[in-house]
Amino acid sequence: MSDVFGVRTDEYADYNANDILHMIKDLPDACCVFKVLTDPFGTVRDMQFLFVNEKYASLVGKPTAELIGSTYYKTVSNRDEDWIRLSYQAALMRQSVINRTYNTNYNKWFEFWAVPVYKKGFCAFIIHDVTAEKRKEETREIITNSNNIIIECAKVLSANDFKKGIKSALKKLGTELKADRVYIVECKDGSAGEIYEWINVHSGRGLPSRKDFDKYDFFTMWNRQLDGNNVVVIDDISYIQKRNQEVYDDVLSGNINRYCIATLNDKKDIIGYLMVDNFVLNLDINLREVMESVAIFVSEELRNYNLAKEMTYMSSHDALTDLGNRSSFNSTINMLEGMDVHVGICFMDINGLKEVNDNEGHEAGDKLIIEAANTIASVFKKKYCYRIGGDEFVAIVPQIDKEHFEELVEKFRKKNKKVSMAMGALWHENAEAVEEMVSNADKLMYSDKARFHTANNDRRQ
Repeated sequence: MSDVFGVRTDEYADYNANDILHMIKDLPDACCVFKVLTDPFGTVRDMQFLFVNEKYASLVGKPTAELIGSTYYKTVSNRDEDWIRLSYQAALMRQSVINRTYNTNYNKWFEFWAVPVYKKGFCAFIIHDVTAEKRKEETREIITNSNNIIIECAKVLSANDFKKGIKSALKKLGTELKADRVYIVECKDGSAGEIYEWINVHSGRGLPSRKDFDKYDFFTMWNRQLDGNNVVVIDDISYIQKRNQEVYDDVLSGNINRYCIATLNDKKDIIGYLMVDNFVLNLDINLREVMESVAIFVSEELRNYNLAKEMTYMSSHDALTDLGNRSSFNSTINMLEGMDVHVGICFMDINGLKEVNDNEGHEAGDKLIIEAANTIASVFKKKYCYRIGGDEFVAIVPQIDKEHFEELVEKFRKKNKKVSMAMGALWHENAEAVEEMVSNADKLMYSDKARFHTANNDRRQ
């Protein structure tokens, strides 16, 4: 005999068709039994309801009396087109089929069991709501995918030096989010500091650049959007047009459709922003969680990197004047010694610093030293200037021709009015004996200082 729900009916000889229908009537899932209607060529054109339980009637929104005896196409409006294919396999091919599909009308996932019953041309459908199960699967997948991205970014950040690690992490993030660009903008005193970025070579064109960050106050706009949160997703930039027409027209329009911001924090202070431009929607990840977690790792690396830079800077610079210190001066001398480059050296010493310290106090003396340092740096450029003693300064200017160096020396003489300084200057076509040049410039400076003291003594007499 034929199968009934996959079981030989001769095993149920004591039960008639009505008995079996009564049994499936109380199934916990929606259920219906069809007779398939075919054309002369055997193609399924429709299906006639022979039985429906109350759960199925409720699912399609029709009373059982209206469904039984009617056809599928005449009575069911929110139908699944796969049912015709599945009914053919179950009723005519006598194959049990399981299929899972998403129904947009119900916003639910259903699992369909199509099974052969009674005899050829008949089948039953059992519909099980697997939405909760599917949501759990999707949630697990999203959690797994998100954690994998976070872990990979953390690994490359900690395994490399800062700049290489940042580059790798931004690339990983941009690739996974299918973004046009991922970048970091440091925030220093309300202005844009260093910018680190990864750009999609195919689509990352025309995005905001350094000149845009210098021209417009993006930080205020971003902070307003964040509204005290660590992460915000801007998936529609049209509202920016109403708030900041100039930025919208000049920077965003035609270039950026959506972006995500995550703050980089040092305790309560924002030290920068992690940004993603034009990421793909509906990825199987938790974008907010990924951005917030990666931002935490980036913040830690950025703090450590800046601290190391600051310590390196402090070890080579004078704390009072911010010029290079004696250690930095010695390194420069060692580097230039024997090099075949033009070099100009100017040795300077503040006149009368001891008298200021004795008569007005060391605070006044410090102000005098700072003013002298600012004058020197304004003429010879700060990166070439060093404070090597309490009142002694040296400017070492490499790769400069003689005429230009003499112009700088003359410029310094003219500016050297408010703070009196003795000076000795030398130029040479190469730096082979730079240490000797410094010594000779020092001697010239002392000769100049002697003239200063002689002139002061004459004035006092």
